[in-house]
Amino acid sequence: QAGPSVSLQDQGRSGHLRYGVSGSGAMDRVALKLANAALNNSSSNPAIEVSLGGITVECTEGSTSVAIVGGSFTAQLNDTTLPAWPALTLSAGDSLRIKPGAWGSWCYLAIAGKIKAPQWLESYSVHLNSGICGRPLAQNDVIVIDEASVGNRELFSLGEPSPPPSQQEIRVVVGPQERFFDAATLADLLSHEFNVSAEYDRMGMRLTGCKLPITTALDMPSEPISRGSLQVPGHGDPICLMADHHTAGGYPKIATVISADQDKLAQHRTGDRIRFVSVSVAQAVQIARANACDFNKSLEQIELRK
Repeated sequence: QAGPSVSLQDQGRSGHLRYGVSGSGAMDRVALKLANAALNNSSSNPAIEVSLGGITVECTEGSTSVAIVGGSFTAQLNDTTLPAWPALTLSAGDSLRIKPGAWGSWCYLAIAGKIKAPQWLESYSVHLNSGICGRPLAQNDVIVIDEASVGNRELFSLGEPSPPPSQQEIRVVVGPQERFFDAATLADLLSHEFNVSAEYDRMGMRLTGCKLPITTALDMPSEPISRGSLQVPGHGDPICLMADHHTAGGYPKIATVISADQDKLAQHRTGDRIRFVSVSVAQAVQIARANACDFNKSLEQIELRK
């Protein structure tokens, strides 16, 4: 069983936006890297990205180790509820069920071995809307693992994920098209609360709350856009572009979510609240470096738990 938007994802296919090819890749790239690290996989290995629809898989032959990392999801091995972010071994006859828990929109089922799947432009990531490189997983699909391996057969937890606060701060760099908004609108962006709407998928996240009207005539051409851009169409609700975003557009971008906060934003659910906080480009670089150090510390903790 596989719910909507359950698909195979890796770190994405970079360098092809100029040809109209979206980067795709995991919605929470750090979680995917941690899941692969727990199994001694390459960080570029694909894994199954599990949405709020959940997934149930049955091991029909052989044995292999798996790890589950992401938001707060509940996993059950046969009839036993597993600890948070578990790493374990599946053997023939085992059934593993993953379903949403208290928070988070995505988690990753990484598998020790090579998932047999098509590769395109050096990536296994499925672009859901276009069907590039495959399609979402569906009931009765068979997943074949080459070079399946078994690590530590003992079940262990990679750590307890910390629940987010009721209102999270998401850091942005203002611009590059802030000239289309007056000073009051720019102030509203950084002083008002926004809610994640039901219009949220791998392509984008529409936010509701304070309207952000465009106050000058649009004279910008359609131009390349990047993941994390906050585009503002005529209705005034900002839309944050996610992993499967289109590659060019003509709506003004009032701000861009910094790379260090994009995974955190992606884990929000419909109805969750956020506030935007402005940082400079230099600060965004410093935050990215600090996050890289924190990630390396997480890898050290995983090694201690193996």
